[in-house]
Amino acid sequence: MNVTHRDTLAIARIAARRGRIADLTRTVRERLAIDLPAGPRRAQSNDLAFIGIGVDAWLATSETEFDTFAASLRNTVDESATVSDQTGAYQVLRLSGPHAVDVLAKLVDLDLHPKVFSPGSAASTLAGHIPLTFWRLEEGFELAVPRSYSQGFQHLLAQNAAEFIWPP
Repeated sequence: MNVTHRDTLAIARIAARRGRIADLTRTVRERLAIDLPAGPRRAQSNDLAFIGIGVDAWLATSETEFDTFAASLRNTVDESATVSDQTGAYQVLRLSGPHAVDVLAKLVDLDLHPKVFSPGSAASTLAGHIPLTFWRLEEGFELAVPRSYSQGFQHLLAQNAAEFIWPP
């Protein structure tokens, strides 16, 4: 199993303003070439992705606009949504390898079988007592943990992965 820190991933939270979801959906489609996912899904175009985290709310991620991402996104969506920079609020880890599903399944009470939780699926749940938002990629998962919980989460992750990496 491989765990990679995604320290160069910019993150913003987007929430549609009351009565403006149609405007936001149209703006994102026209200006960013992405259809906002309905529900807990992930949609991607190039280095930009939107992950559904709640009713009319998404986490947006970017690989390239680290310092200016939230401001750029705020300008793009105009008055149809509220955008807040969350880059410093989360630690994102990529979990991959042959036992990634096994380790994650020990942490969350969700069916992670690929027929149920396929690439593009997302969820916000608890891993033990720790808030966790994660999404499935073609090869593994990305896990977004509030930064204040990151040390505890990494400890929990290591404990649950121990059977798959021991003996070293």
